[in-house]
Amino acid sequence: MRLGTFVEREHQAPRHTVENICGVLVHVVPARRHQVKAALEAKPGVEIHTMTDDGKMVVIVEDAAGEWAGSIITSFHDVDGVLSVALVYHHFDKDLEGEIVP
Repeated sequence: MRLGTFVEREHQAPRHTVENICGVLVHVVPARRHQVKAALEAKPGVEIHTMTDDGKMVVIVEDAAGEWAGSIITSFHDVDGVLSVALVYHHFDKDLEGEIVP
């Protein structure tokens, strides 16, 4: 399946039927880490678990408020001070009539 087709279909799916959890490593300019942390935490579905002095953050992102987790993660690149964003874990389940499908 083409990625664009998958993304379009998932954007149309009701959010209550989808469990989408992403683990993300974000590397930021160390001097701006507190500002970046605040900016990321202000986004829906974002939780910062760890931030190091050298500018690395472990972030969990879930679908939230009608926004797909992938779109939220993509928006990290728009935050001043973000150097790189890497998806390191992804869990996705869709509940179809009570059956969980990976």
